[in-house]
Amino acid sequence: ILIALDSSSQSLAALDAAVEIAHQRGGELLGVFVEDSELLRVTACNVAVEVGASAAQSRDLQHSDLESIFRSLAAHAKQSLELAAERRRVPWDFQVIRGQVEETFSELIKDADVTALGAMSSRWPTSSGFGTTTLKVLKQAKGGVFIARNGKSITFPVTVVSRTLEESKLALETAFSMGSLCHHYFNVLYLPSDNPLHELELRQWLTQLSQDKAVLFRMFVIDPPTMMNVAGYLQAFRPGTLILPDLPWFKKSRFLKQLQNLDCPVYLIRGMKETEE
Repeated sequence: ILIALDSSSQSLAALDAAVEIAHQRGGELLGVFVEDSELLRVTACNVAVEVGASAAQSRDLQHSDLESIFRSLAAHAKQSLELAAERRRVPWDFQVIRGQVEETFSELIKDADVTALGAMSSRWPTSSGFGTTTLKVLKQAKGGVFIARNGKSITFPVTVVSRTLEESKLALETAFSMGSLCHHYFNVLYLPSDNPLHELELRQWLTQLSQDKAVLFRMFVIDPPTMMNVAGYLQAFRPGTLILPDLPWFKKSRFLKQLQNLDCPVYLIRGMKETEE
């Protein structure tokens, strides 16, 4: 489980989720702090100026100052990872990598089963949506992606979008696991197919697993199952944590644009192995 760490509340919320995912799946955590080589290059030229966000006061930003800041932030990130992982007794490792942020994570996500990160590294009062690194990870990652929003980790109610049982089984199993953390309850948004047996099969499987796991579910049918109808429902009912299966149209820019308007954590399930008992 790869976790992108910095000093933001978004990053710490993603860390909490990564620990829970690793605990449930028996995985290991790899925390990564990236020292931005572009910033270091600028400060080495003695042309960088730091401007305060509140008082708007400026001062020269020296190369040595930025290196000191990076060391301090990396130490804080490592300590946060250690405390969170030890709480759940999850194996962990930590790396500091110097390089360009987007390119670094583009390489790291190739080997990750799940990548957890914040929607953006910092949040200005007027900003919304996903940062450029987060969007790149969403589009390129072959494994799952968990995105924390506004300092929120796994929150109630968990809501999972589902089509056929075959396509959505991993997402539904994840919803059952997370539902046990959130009042033993979650929502299912069902996208009906032309075959009515698909819905019957899904309801029977959900009912059986609900009895076995002692986790309740509530099912809503989105008909017609269009991208706009799904986005409209999610905006109106505000899911706590949204879980999406690996369906092609969830990766399209049009849907990702709608997704950015939701004020909730998002967990996109991709390429994950079956949960071990």
